[in-house]
Amino acid sequence: MNWFQRHLNWIWVLTVVAFYPLDFALGLLIGLVLYSTDPYMAYETVEGIAVAIAVIVNLVILFLVSGWVLRQKSRSLWWLLILFVPFGGIVFLCLENRSYLQS
Repeated sequence: MNWFQRHLNWIWVLTVVAFYPLDFALGLLIGLVLYSTDPYMAYETVEGIAVAIAVIVNLVILFLVSGWVLRQKSRSLWWLLILFVPFGGIVFLCLENRSYLQS
């Protein structure tokens, strides 16, 4: 059993935390590109589009990593729906690692 399989919750938390600054940088880059293509566009519009794209990218990364963690824990991907519930991430972290218990 390697470190990744024993510490799946840490991998999930660290991945989610590590991508927040990258999302900010992605939003800033998208905002600069949008502003450079149309300098007469309102700042609020550019900011809104950049934030929306960054949030979508963050959600995609969150669900990809969460799906990988659930597969490693020998759980169904239906458990991804718990992330839509308030404080669902805490419940997600409390799931037992079935693959670790079987070994």
